[in-house]
Amino acid sequence: MPTPPAVDISLKPRVLIADDSRIVRATLIKHIEGMFDFREALNGEEAWETLLIDPNIRVVITDLSMPKLDGYGLLQRIRNSKITRIREIPVVVVSGSDERAERERAKAAGATDLITKGIGTPQLLSRLDILSKLVATQREFERSLEALIQEIEPDAPLQLPTVEAFRADAAQLLDNAARNRKNFVLLDVSIGLKHAGLEGAAVAPPSSVAKAIGRLLRRTIRDTDHLGQFGDAEFVVATGSINFDSARLFAQRVCRAIASAHLASDERMSFIASCGVASLSDPGIKADEITFDELLERARHRALLGIGGSVTGVVGPEEEAAVLCGEQIPSLATAKDHTMEQDSPDLATLLQWIREGRQDEVLPHLGRLSAELQPLVDLVLKRSRTAL
Repeated sequence: MPTPPAVDISLKPRVLIADDSRIVRATLIKHIEGMFDFREALNGEEAWETLLIDPNIRVVITDLSMPKLDGYGLLQRIRNSKITRIREIPVVVVSGSDERAERERAKAAGATDLITKGIGTPQLLSRLDILSKLVATQREFERSLEALIQEIEPDAPLQLPTVEAFRADAAQLLDNAARNRKNFVLLDVSIGLKHAGLEGAAVAPPSSVAKAIGRLLRRTIRDTDHLGQFGDAEFVVATGSINFDSARLFAQRVCRAIASAHLASDERMSFIASCGVASLSDPGIKADEITFDELLERARHRALLGIGGSVTGVVGPEEEAAVLCGEQIPSLATAKDHTMEQDSPDLATLLQWIREGRQDEVLPHLGRLSAELQPLVDLVLKRSRTAL
């Protein structure tokens, strides 16, 4: 039975490894120790209980075939959890084969990434680095953004590379990715400000907000990625060696964090954050023929589609195709629909407000707070009955 962590002083990202094979767990630990903190679980049930009591876990690595609760069951519990921290955690599935059917089933169940049991140390560390750093949690980004807004001096330069320097660096990253048969992704993050009572497209946000977003993006991306600014409120991230789903997850959380952060003093005003995504994995693209400018044009066009529709979220190939067919962009919340999410702080924030004596602000969310804490309460009661 897992026990709650003691006082947590580790600065390393924590990974939960769930596998009934001691050899597999030991092999994975040997790969990651030094760069990552870790916890072990012998089956899916134990992994689930560990997730409930340890809020510091950033990534889950799980086998598919385990006793008590298999990997598919664990994925189902995670993706259906009422606890936001658990529901949105990246999950890497370890498979003993490269069978397409198994991989597709795991992906459909909610796996963020899939690896084989024979993966090498550099490849595994790269995957985990992406998921623990690039896939930053929405709330972390949101809190940092709110804090940065207060620090920004209106006339202070952002100090990003010139557009020409960014193009050169990103084009080189694309060439390396194509030559080594790796993926390359461009994320065009565009921000707008919308008044609830007015029709028309969103307008440019204040420069202080744009600068804060630019600084936070620069802090969030990896050292091997590149960031450029193409407009007053348009930033482009170029990243390689990352699968499309991980890049999309990162973009989705960044967009939601921007829209959810308390940046506008007028309740009728809301921020729109749309991210156009283009990559070497786009349908019909030939990696050895596509140019950087062509990929950039795709990403920028998709971001404009989102901003033009006042949509917060990711616009990739599927969303672009839907718009061109006259359909509403699927799976993305409009700014109007997003206000409900904006008014719903996560569990960590609510608990922090209680510690700060801000009970009046917590009361409107008490029902959801109780629902999110219920699984933990049930586990504590279960352990108490077992001890008796």
